[in-house]
Amino acid sequence: MGKAGAGIIAFGLAMACVLLALPGCEGFYLPGVAPQDFALGDIIQPRVGRVSSAKTHIPFDYYELPLCDPEGRPKDAPANLGEILSADRYHSAPFQVHALVNETCTLMCELSSSKEDQQLRRALIMDAYNVRIRMDNMPAMFLDAKPSQNQVTLQTEVKIEAPKENGYPLGSVRMAEGRRTLVLHNHFTLWIEYHQVKAPTAEDKSVRARIISVYVTASSYDSSEKSTWRENCEKASDSPFQTGMEPQLVKKPTRMTYSVRWVHVHNKWATRWDHILAMDSYEHETNWSSLINTILLLLLLGFLVAVILLRAVKNDFATLRELDGDDLDLDDNSNVAWKKLARDVFRQPRRLFVLSVLYGNGCQLLSMMTIQMLFALLGFYSPSNRGSFLTYSVVGYAFMAVVGGRSSSKLFGSFPDELARRKLVLATATLIPGVVFGTFFTINLVLWSLGSSGATPFLTLLFLMFLWFGVTLPLTFLGSYLGFKTPYEYPIRPTKIPRLVPEKSCLMSLPALASFSGLILYSMMFIQVFQIVQKLWLHQFVYMFGFLFLSGTFFIIGCIEITIIAVYLTLCYEDYHWWWRAFLVPASSGLFMFIGTVTYQSMLTAELFENVQFVTMWMMTSYLGMSCLAVSLVAGSVGLWSSMWFVKAIYSRCKPD
Repeated sequence: MGKAGAGIIAFGLAMACVLLALPGCEGFYLPGVAPQDFALGDIIQPRVGRVSSAKTHIPFDYYELPLCDPEGRPKDAPANLGEILSADRYHSAPFQVHALVNETCTLMCELSSSKEDQQLRRALIMDAYNVRIRMDNMPAMFLDAKPSQNQVTLQTEVKIEAPKENGYPLGSVRMAEGRRTLVLHNHFTLWIEYHQVKAPTAEDKSVRARIISVYVTASSYDSSEKSTWRENCEKASDSPFQTGMEPQLVKKPTRMTYSVRWVHVHNKWATRWDHILAMDSYEHETNWSSLINTILLLLLLGFLVAVILLRAVKNDFATLRELDGDDLDLDDNSNVAWKKLARDVFRQPRRLFVLSVLYGNGCQLLSMMTIQMLFALLGFYSPSNRGSFLTYSVVGYAFMAVVGGRSSSKLFGSFPDELARRKLVLATATLIPGVVFGTFFTINLVLWSLGSSGATPFLTLLFLMFLWFGVTLPLTFLGSYLGFKTPYEYPIRPTKIPRLVPEKSCLMSLPALASFSGLILYSMMFIQVFQIVQKLWLHQFVYMFGFLFLSGTFFIIGCIEITIIAVYLTLCYEDYHWWWRAFLVPASSGLFMFIGTVTYQSMLTAELFENVQFVTMWMMTSYLGMSCLAVSLVAGSVGLWSSMWFVKAIYSRCKPD
């Protein structure tokens, strides 16, 4: 095998070194906020966010629902672009907490008893809505049982349950009065873990503490009677499963109460996100097995490229030297099939305008994703900075328009077509972004008509329009100016009369190649894709940039390898229409990813919930469609670029007369 075999061995050793080094690496992040110390009795203002449901995905603002109102006007927490787009805005809660002071059954408010409000609360409980709470920028993770129930510590209960659900359920369906009844969770307990920064001494009795984590448990008790509600609340607080207690029915007058429990731990403040972001053993095993599966596929494809393909090309050149000597002319006397296409292989492809637009947008997305992934691996996207990743993704895509304009114009400008250059710039800046923005705007209109807080405000839409037309469009013009000055150059000029393309086997058709290649590329990432989509759909935290970086890198390498194989086979069948094949063969992985994720999410949703609304499934399909479109554009652009490099490399040695 020679150099090809040495390359395969080197690639395998490099992958082995990476895998061996990863378990020893320790993750870190740059904190988004400085640690805040609290003294005994300091007032801490919790925040309440959206009331959301994994069943409907139609969020509502806490203060737009018939729940507790604050004293005066609630204060809005500062929100960035990502938080606004994801409807993850927070406000001051209708209660306060005193640092290091336990509280039991503190009255928060009395809910309205009007029929309309009761019907709305009943609908929210039926659709499994959760109330989100934050404290010192930490989310309150839901615990299904109180630690006192199992007579264990809070940390032991956390290890047992490994909570992933953000916020506590507004209510549940239970057996009450001999039938299934909707029950309102009118009491919740905040379990706050803290770390002592300064312990009390004989001279100084003061204590300084930092909040490490926050958990919440919910319960229900009958609070309709003024004389007995406190006694019932204390019993409910002591008895997690409320044996023999009557729960709070939605139709009865309701009092909302809360309790606070402070628990001292020895964890450091810098590690307070670890328990939320950590993956369990099953997720670790599936991710590592996926990476091993991907590496084996890459080695197989690399073997085909390095041994079969490159060796075949080398033998082709050896045959040509025997026939024509060292000066390889362009006559068709040889039996090397791809050499016969030398005067046609660089002929202008069909629908060059569309291909250039798609290629430019794919390069723009790839450059944005690369920069984002590098910053994420360096730890700049701390989970404390909510919405920062989405914010810089949108802004980064706008500023990477210079790359998209340059890439599309370099491809389009390499062929003699001067009239459509201005149209190309406008299409590159508006076609794909217009499709995505139109879909997003349609979803936004539907959410607005439903009264959901998930609808993006009008001023934010104006800001997105400014990014589009005030940043993306000018930078696309700048990139196009640079690209038209330095277009791609090809070693051989095509003839005026195109060559006839012989008929091929059905196995060499574009649908067959795209189906085979798309399945292989999709199999490299489907486990990570399923995990990310599932976590996002169930409103769980996703923080797996290391695995995602490796999977994405392997996916790009797979796109390059499989596209070179497909293009070489196309040329061997004397077909010079390789341009669109080089783009569509790897881009088909996005189609398989769309079909697979939609099918998986539909089955998951049907298994977890009943009577899912059509709007929810439509939004899910739309978001997955936009995501898979981005994957197709990136994969297609990588495939087209690698194919241009490969074709120019093998034909650059053919010297015209």
